[in-house]
Amino acid sequence: MSSKYLLKEKNLTIQIQDNIIEEMLLSARKYYPNEFGGLLIGFYNNENRDLVITDILAPKSFKVSPVFFERETKDLHKELKLFYDSNPSKYYVGEWHSHPNGGTNPSGTDIKAMKLISESEEVSINKPVLCIIGYTKHDFQLQFHLIINNKIYTYEKN
Repeated sequence: MSSKYLLKEKNLTIQIQDNIIEEMLLSARKYYPNEFGGLLIGFYNNENRDLVITDILAPKSFKVSPVFFERETKDLHKELKLFYDSNPSKYYVGEWHSHPNGGTNPSGTDIKAMKLISESEEVSINKPVLCIIGYTKHDFQLQFHLIINNKIYTYEKN
């Protein structure tokens, strides 16, 4: 099964397989009570309006704390290139990370990081999405965000 999210204001959608969500949640819980995350991989349909997330990549090297996650890029660049070389229709579409014992709203650090990513010449898309998983030991929420010119747009589950 898959889950769908809608950003009405921009007429954009996201579709993600439930097993990908489960994989993100399992990875996040593995590092509890610290934050953890990685890259979102997928492709766009319908003139770049409909995003389909097909995979995630998790870093091998990273720094974490209960309120901080920073991934190393060296290993991910190699993995992303290998992934793209074998699946050229799929590519980097955004980031995901967890907020243990927290909510799904992006922090100031999250917004700054996404702005830097969207402005990077190494990134092939200018509007990467951000998925935040807020969770406790017993429950979780997942939310997708798009940050454009310091404005946060939040997708709603459809």
